[in-house]
Amino acid sequence: MSAAVITTFAPQSNDSTATVERYQDGYIAAEAVVGFAQTVKLGGIFAAGVVFVAGLVEFILNPAEHHGFAVVFASAIACAVLLVLISQIVAMGLRAEGQLLKAAFDSDVNSSPFLSNAQRAQAMSLRKRPPVPTCVPVWTE
Repeated sequence: MSAAVITTFAPQSNDSTATVERYQDGYIAAEAVVGFAQTVKLGGIFAAGVVFVAGLVEFILNPAEHHGFAVVFASAIACAVLLVLISQIVAMGLRAEGQLLKAAFDSDVNSSPFLSNAQRAQAMSLRKRPPVPTCVPVWTE
């Protein structure tokens, strides 16, 4: 009669630390995409504000008898609105791409046989939060 031998895998090897670092780098890249989306969003709003103010200045400084000044102001407002809409759509797409990257890394980390639960938490940057105080400090004078 022979006994079955089960070998266990020690996930705390040096190969696992390289894997954790690779996943952490992926999460950093996904966060960079989400951060760039916020930059695109704010940049579009700023550019639209500049175009709107330029149109408003042109509207105020041109005399009423100047032909077509209202059309220029209306087109500047339309361009500003279009800039905001385009920047919001692009930012939404970039933000969605960043979230999809994070979800893909979550799935990869969760299904990796090379990582322990502690290493999975480390790769996903899930740190233990400090305990919430049970009583509220009272200020006395």
